[in-house]
Amino acid sequence: MKKFLIISTLLFIVSVGCKKENIGGGGLCACSPVRGPEVNLVIKNATGDDLLNDKTTGSYTKDRIAVYRKDGNGNVIPMDFAIRPGFSYGNEKFNFNTLFLGNLTFLQKSPADVIYLKLGEKEVRELRLQLNQEKYEVEKVMIGNEEAVKDSGTVSRYAAVFYLIQ
Repeated sequence: MKKFLIISTLLFIVSVGCKKENIGGGGLCACSPVRGPEVNLVIKNATGDDLLNDKTTGSYTKDRIAVYRKDGNGNVIPMDFAIRPGFSYGNEKFNFNTLFLGNLTFLQKSPADVIYLKLGEKEVRELRLQLNQEKYEVEKVMIGNEEAVKDSGTVSRYAAVFYLIQ
């Protein structure tokens, strides 16, 4: 009986002592997932066709895309990226593929860093990201001198999606 009480007390303390990530804040603990800032970029042509979909003429496959940044000494640092297919949550569908850039934690230390994006034979584009420090997420993307359009539809509840129109 004594062992049962000790084990029950320990389980109670562990379950109460480790709170999960709160949506409105509250911090993290060891059992909460750690997420850093990330960017989802949809690349479309002028007619609205998805240029990350291999069925679209003139599309870009992963091997024809380069994403990198430069450090303070000018050294090129390749960045990991993925092309994610469209997704759905319940009845809500998002039909565009996205260029996903995760692991952007370097932006917290040096927010002025520039990310470079090369699509096929096109010229290199500069991406400047602005972080919301409270939510630790990307709230604005500048492509060259223009601000990328941020999706404000239902998809914005699940992910920050920005649009690049070629």
